[in-house]
Amino acid sequence: MEITQESLLEALKTVRLPAQKQSVVESGLISRLEIQEKSVFVEYRLAERNSMFEKSLSFQSNKALKALDSSLEIVVDFVESAGDSSAESAKKPPRPAIGSIIAVGSGKGGVGKSSVTVNLAMALKKLKYSVGILDCDLYGPSIPTMLGVEGKKPMMLNRKIQPIEAHGIKLMSAGFFVEEDQGLIWRGPMIHKLIQQFYVDVDWEGTDVLLVDLPPGTGDAPLSLSQTMPLTGSVLVTLPQKISLIDVKRAYAMFRQVNVPILGLIENMSEFVCPECGTHSEIFSRGGSTNFCKETGVPFLGEIPIDPQLREACDRGLPYLINHEGTAVAEAFMRVADSLRSVIRTADELEEAVQIVL
Repeated sequence: MEITQESLLEALKTVRLPAQKQSVVESGLISRLEIQEKSVFVEYRLAERNSMFEKSLSFQSNKALKALDSSLEIVVDFVESAGDSSAESAKKPPRPAIGSIIAVGSGKGGVGKSSVTVNLAMALKKLKYSVGILDCDLYGPSIPTMLGVEGKKPMMLNRKIQPIEAHGIKLMSAGFFVEEDQGLIWRGPMIHKLIQQFYVDVDWEGTDVLLVDLPPGTGDAPLSLSQTMPLTGSVLVTLPQKISLIDVKRAYAMFRQVNVPILGLIENMSEFVCPECGTHSEIFSRGGSTNFCKETGVPFLGEIPIDPQLREACDRGLPYLINHEGTAVAEAFMRVADSLRSVIRTADELEEAVQIVL
């Protein structure tokens, strides 16, 4: 049996409000209903939060939808209307005070996207920005290891999840909530909910630049991100070889499709610079990245050379830029960070803009 929104709504007609005859469909409580493959996301809008009320609706909803297909993964969520009769405003949680949000993506794995994210964050910090990283690579959250904070657990303070701070950078990652050898087998609606929570429920207050490390490819996470956060834009990471550029074109098309501005392209592992003699050696073919940028009009942000010490620094949990200032790699990251300054709005500038509007 094919599962459609119509069949889901029909099943939810059996879900009754506690101590009432009306169903959740008749009462208009459903503010969102999504299905993707075998995952279903249901969101109810309530006049006020009530744990017993929510438990009843959650239990009934799971039972009703599982009756359609026992293999369905069900996510039930609740939002409070806060006295506003507008369903649209009830769906939108308050936005954290983040100056700029930049997604870092690629069309494939193995391009060093996460190490680029970490060291770009350090470069932006050296330019005196307050920087955070949201690790949305749910299937391979490696940034806690690269920052030396794997195994730590975030705490709650004033009903907000506190990001882990490492080397002056705020970090939130799925890696803090799963065991090292545990895999995440999640589909669209659950990924969307987690990204929303990492954005809204984490204390990002005062962050000038939030870098969002995306999983490779063009799946659920980038789509959820574009729907959840007011992205300043995206940065694409590629390798010089042809196969990587083919995949980055798919990422380019995906960001264009969801109306996310593409701020530029970074070519990682562009060449090897010998630390002893300074000789430049090309490991991959060259020129493809700059040609892609000319064809699409995407700004070319720069090339990051290969340095074995960069890999060693990631393994040690000590960002490369801390102890390697003045090297070709460090200077390349600083140039990329500097090229992004024109699109960055700080948290203070955001606050001033809000005050002017008010």
